[in-house]
Amino acid sequence: MKQQLEVRLSQKMVMTPQLQQAIHLLMLNRLDLAQEMQEIVLENPVLEIEEESPEPEEWSSEGADGETLHSMGEDTRPDTHAPEDEDRVPDPMSNWEYSVDENLDEESFHREERTLRESDSGEFSFEKVLAAPTTLADHLEWQLSFTDLSPAERSLATYLIGNLDEDGYLHLDATEIPEGLLKGVSLPRVIETIQGFDPPGVGARSLQECLMIQVRHLGQDKELPGRILSDYFQEFLEMGTKAIARGLKVPVEEVSEAVAFIRSLEPKPGRPYYRESPSIVVPDLRFYEDDEGVLRVVMNEQGLPRLRIQPAYRAMLKAAPKKDELRDYLEEKMRAAQWFLKSVDQRRRTILRVGESILRHQEEFFRKGPTALRPLVLRTIAQELGLHESTISRVTNQKYAETPFGVVELKYFFSGGVPSSSGGDEHSAVSVREKIRQLVKAESPEDPLTDQEIVDKLSGSGIVIARRTVAKYRTELDIPSVSQRRKGPWDQRTQKI
Repeated sequence: MKQQLEVRLSQKMVMTPQLQQAIHLLMLNRLDLAQEMQEIVLENPVLEIEEESPEPEEWSSEGADGETLHSMGEDTRPDTHAPEDEDRVPDPMSNWEYSVDENLDEESFHREERTLRESDSGEFSFEKVLAAPTTLADHLEWQLSFTDLSPAERSLATYLIGNLDEDGYLHLDATEIPEGLLKGVSLPRVIETIQGFDPPGVGARSLQECLMIQVRHLGQDKELPGRILSDYFQEFLEMGTKAIARGLKVPVEEVSEAVAFIRSLEPKPGRPYYRESPSIVVPDLRFYEDDEGVLRVVMNEQGLPRLRIQPAYRAMLKAAPKKDELRDYLEEKMRAAQWFLKSVDQRRRTILRVGESILRHQEEFFRKGPTALRPLVLRTIAQELGLHESTISRVTNQKYAETPFGVVELKYFFSGGVPSSSGGDEHSAVSVREKIRQLVKAESPEDPLTDQEIVDKLSGSGIVIARRTVAKYRTELDIPSVSQRRKGPWDQRTQKI
């Protein structure tokens, strides 16, 4: 046992702070990037948002194919240093003239068109104001104010209304209600009052109760529809029309009419009042066809602030003494500003390069639509651009593109393949799902297509697919089974297909 010193030479990958910042910015969507740029301006005093500037332009990446995320630490701009004496400290501003919007190498960037940017006129538009919709709880509490319930009963009713789900159902056990709300009140009376509100069926504890409330509201609870729901509900769900007819000893035609009447009711009474929070999507890329019929892709710079280094701080740094705390502080902030601007610029280049690669592989999609989408994996784009698959994954995550067929996420262009019967190119899983959706949309409501019939029709188009795969894709498209689609206005066909 003895102690000794030895020197070893080894290589290892190190994530520099600059590279970590570049990866972080690459993962952000447009809204988060705009917020990040606003925050960095508040943190770094040498950066400012350029308020008055010439019309920005859309970005094209011609000539930038050699740039990658891993070469961001190198400054490839021409050297702007002037000849200096050895005793003289080099002017740091010679390396900090970089800005996203100025002094760019014309050989590395080609600008085609003007950028889509919002007007700076500052005019207020009422069209941009989103009105708050009336919720189900608001509608029910408004009706509650017209009842003759006691204050204690109204408190309990307000609590129950607040616990209704988005479909209008009350999935709450009596043991889950605070004891203080149950003192001196009748829980069944309060629930019955809520179930008498509009929309009919609200406050039900099950689908059967929901339909019974609506049937009672229409005066059919003692008639055939009410008898079917109370005594043959399971047979109704299984579409057992003949079994119901035998049990009730009525003609099958009358049972069919009663079943059709029940299916016309609303199984989710809260649906008209449920509104998902609107998600704001601003596309990063725009795919379009120019006047000459050539497909092109450009970056959309709308909504992103334009940053630059303040000229006042540049002059201040040049005038600062060689060894001074102010100079050290400004150098640190200038260096951070430079790296942030280069990271934002590199993010723009990388996304645009990926968009151009997608355009080359999915050109038929931009001309014919989703049915022409081809199989594509991240590895193909990564090998073509000389990037890692994880980088392509970050680029396509939460990034959107405006296409002639709508706004889609970049991940939409990547999917597995389904074999072709002719032995040629495979079909994209997305295009196969689109074909299934079109087949179901065009089917007859009286005689919907079974999964096997869909398989046969796809086979006629040269698509080799198993029945269980069709069932899987149909479920992903939220298309009900053949028995549920048959003669069913209840399944909201126009919403699901």
